[in-house]
Amino acid sequence: MASYSGGSNPDVIKTAIDDVFYQEHNVESHPQYATAETPAVFHQDTAESSAVIWDAFKGSGLWETRAEEQDVPQGTPTVGGQKTFTVTNYAKSIEISKNFFDDNMHGAYEKAVRNFAANARKTRDNNAFAVFRNSFGTATTYDGTAIFSNTHTNRGGYTIDNLLTGDLSETTLNTAIVQLLELKSQDGVVGGSIPATLLVAPAGYKLACEITESELRSGTPDNDMNVYSDKYGIRVLTSQWLGAAATGGDDDAWFLLSDDHSFYRFVRQGVNTVLVDWKIARNNNYIYKGEFREVVGAFSFEGAVASAGV
Repeated sequence: MASYSGGSNPDVIKTAIDDVFYQEHNVESHPQYATAETPAVFHQDTAESSAVIWDAFKGSGLWETRAEEQDVPQGTPTVGGQKTFTVTNYAKSIEISKNFFDDNMHGAYEKAVRNFAANARKTRDNNAFAVFRNSFGTATTYDGTAIFSNTHTNRGGYTIDNLLTGDLSETTLNTAIVQLLELKSQDGVVGGSIPATLLVAPAGYKLACEITESELRSGTPDNDMNVYSDKYGIRVLTSQWLGAAATGGDDDAWFLLSDDHSFYRFVRQGVNTVLVDWKIARNNNYIYKGEFREVVGAFSFEGAVASAGV
């Protein structure tokens, strides 16, 4: 009769551990809590090698008037301003006592695996939102300038400003909407990007919802229409990885994104696990290992404006 003990069937053991791992790792978050997998914040793509090389695209410009029999005006789309995203490998392992697994006293191995999986998910999200935490400084676009800056230079030679000042308020949000709509593209054409997502730290979530989702204008005695909820339909998203605990004390930054923003998540390898059998370990422990490979970044300034809150 075939035996299904851990000693003779390590694949069965791995399946049991994986069931616990992926149930925790793939748990769904609250709809307004953004993760690395939220497409409104990060366009999802794949990487085919250890690096992703992206070129900024300059379009052909606005169409021109043409007299009868005149040559058709010619635009020249080009690419340039290369940006390279280097894929990072994230990995970890834990040891699970064979005796703990065999006896599973108080769900000991399950607790360890759930924690292991949760930390893999948190590592993924922490890494993804680092691009926003650093977007006023070290995280840059193809032109070598911080993602949110007053001094971007597009491919047409225009100076582009996608950085605002001031804490989130009804006034500053309206300023951001106008600035986003009037942001010029690489060929100098006014982009007309429509605001779609307001991304804030947890401390700013309540205020962001009040401003954008109240039936009437928030914080006013008048019965004025709230254009943000009635006309724009801006969604509010938040992440703990933008809060003071993750940033080291600052949670005032806020970000207004259109659906055509330039923040991308490139996955080279999704999370993968392997189990080393206790029979080949010196201390008779199972070794459970996992890794994933991905990179997050923004190649251009288009489709996004933000304020550091100062």
